[in-house]
Amino acid sequence: METQEKARGVTRAAEATRAALIKAATAVFAEHGYEGGSVRAITQRAGANQAAINYHFGGKEGLYRAVLETAADALEKESFLDAEELDQLPPADALRLYLRQFLSPLVKRDRVSQYLRLFAWEGVRPSAIFNSFIEARPLRIFALAERVARRFLPDDAPRDEIMLRSLWLAQQPIFFVRETERLARPPFAMTFDPDGVERLVERLAALSLAGLMGAETASSAPNAP
Repeated sequence: METQEKARGVTRAAEATRAALIKAATAVFAEHGYEGGSVRAITQRAGANQAAINYHFGGKEGLYRAVLETAADALEKESFLDAEELDQLPPADALRLYLRQFLSPLVKRDRVSQYLRLFAWEGVRPSAIFNSFIEARPLRIFALAERVARRFLPDDAPRDEIMLRSLWLAQQPIFFVRETERLARPPFAMTFDPDGVERLVERLAALSLAGLMGAETASSAPNAP
């Protein structure tokens, strides 16, 4: 009995260390990206050592993969967007709903915001780890961007055109989530309270319509603002 209790205690401690490392790594990678996020910063924040990273994840790369898995799971769980709902809405309303979902971290400032910042770094400093991860498991922000972008294209649109517009659309909210602190300061002095974010949604929706359909046709888009 005593041996079993000790074993359970060791297991709980190991699970707590693993969770602490993932939490700390999420914060560090969100702040500095994969390349800029040091193992030392992660272990200091987690109250662990490098041996713990090697034991639980096989190194920094394995830890990053675990963070990506956690992030993808959270975005799936916490998303209020439903793919079928997007298909049923008028195209411009689907676009607004998409932007509103992925700009929501500007107001919430929660763990999801960290995940989106982490993904935003990949747009600046892409890593081979991230690329292989999304090949196996496309992230919701990109999958839904493709769903929205298709609404503005003919059924026989070339695949590369669909992907180009999808990636472009996904980068709209990612940029603002990544650069929140800088954009809130002069000379931009943007406001990211609920009203400010809603104004941003409407403005980005208007600009995105032009990007998705072409400036010459955006004014005639379904439900165009």
